[in-house]
Amino acid sequence: MIEDKRRHAVVGIIEQSGKFLFVKHSEYVVAAKGYWCPVSGGIEPGETQEEALQREAMEEVGLNLRAVKKVCEIPSHDNHSLLHFWTTEIISGEAKITSNEAVELRWVTLEEMKKLRPVFKEDIEIFESLGS
Repeated sequence: MIEDKRRHAVVGIIEQSGKFLFVKHSEYVVAAKGYWCPVSGGIEPGETQEEALQREAMEEVGLNLRAVKKVCEIPSHDNHSLLHFWTTEIISGEAKITSNEAVELRWVTLEEMKKLRPVFKEDIEIFESLGS
């Protein structure tokens, strides 16, 4: 069996009042510079996916949340990472930019998400599949 050398990352499906949280990545991030994306980040050594998602949400947008259910895993657009998508529950906090990794954040409906530029079609497809 061939070992998968890709970096593993978590992606948070953060929903509130029928809208999803997306952030626009800054020039300081390695992957997806300038793209609108869900809150996401790499899994640190010794960390579970759930712990990584909780840490990333607090670091990026100041939300204390809990990973609820893993929805899927897909390769990143550039195939350098394996992305693990999780639904979440917000425990506390109000979303705001809390690191230099994001320059803007928005709560968007699925239709508004489709109008973000640039955005990965894979993200939209996963969010669309949540309703089915």
